[in-house]
Amino acid sequence: AHYKAVNAMDMPPKMDLILTAGHNAIKIWDRSGNHLFDWNKHATTIWNAEISKDGLWAVSSAYNKTFLLWDVYNNKLVEPLRAHDDVCMAVSISPDMHLIASGSNDLSIKIWDLETRKVISTMHGPTQDIYDVKFSPDSRLLVASSKDNSARVYDVAGAKLLHILKGHSEMVLEAEFSPDGRYLVTGSADRSVILWDVLNGEKIYQFLDIEATVMDLVYHPDGLSFYSISTAGDLTRWAVHPEIFVLKYYEEAYLQELSADPVFDAKRKGESKKDYEARQAEAGSKKGGIIDRYYKEYLIKRDQ
Repeated sequence: AHYKAVNAMDMPPKMDLILTAGHNAIKIWDRSGNHLFDWNKHATTIWNAEISKDGLWAVSSAYNKTFLLWDVYNNKLVEPLRAHDDVCMAVSISPDMHLIASGSNDLSIKIWDLETRKVISTMHGPTQDIYDVKFSPDSRLLVASSKDNSARVYDVAGAKLLHILKGHSEMVLEAEFSPDGRYLVTGSADRSVILWDVLNGEKIYQFLDIEATVMDLVYHPDGLSFYSISTAGDLTRWAVHPEIFVLKYYEEAYLQELSADPVFDAKRKGESKKDYEARQAEAGSKKGGIIDRYYKEYLIKRDQ
């Protein structure tokens, strides 16, 4: 176990490995919970750590100007990498295992070639500290979360800013792409999560009522829900329900259709409990059909 709080965890798919990081140590485990080995090369508290999808490489960042590249298979440090002029807390390996992204309080994001360990491009945009960077599933996009209350989406190959995602009222600490790369969620100290359309940078929905600052986000593999982890220690699963998209893009027509149908009326005067419950069941079924129809229309337009 760790001496102090665990700040990062990663578990690559289809690999019998779990990485945990806290204080100045990284621990590698198998999925049965057996401790395999430790890495103790950081002098300060580790902020972020991640294993590549093939389980061969890992990166970790702490509160200093370097991040570390690890050879997981041979259980050794490859080398510390430094190109930033200030603290580098954000680091991530691309899903295709060709690139590393690092984000720093010097307000820059650097893309590294994993094989040569050289910087191949630098991007700018955030106006305050960068807390997190994440690649899209196809490795073509990158999202950076910042203390300036926003997240930014970049085209990796062109080193070009595509969208500035503004909707939070406090710093954004985490972002995560959906498994299909069409959406992303951002988590903030304002105790909310926002769902965004990656193609146009549009805000779709804001999930509220989270007890504390959102520190981590993980999408379920089916893309229909995601998990948030807050500083209060709560783990919450949120459904990305089709009605979210219907209310965003068809709200007026959808609500008019509901209000025009008597089956959706409130309890009527003199209506028996049995009749009311039967009507409620019919209303639920009919509402589901209406949502499904509008959602299918949305998907057709989205994919055109």
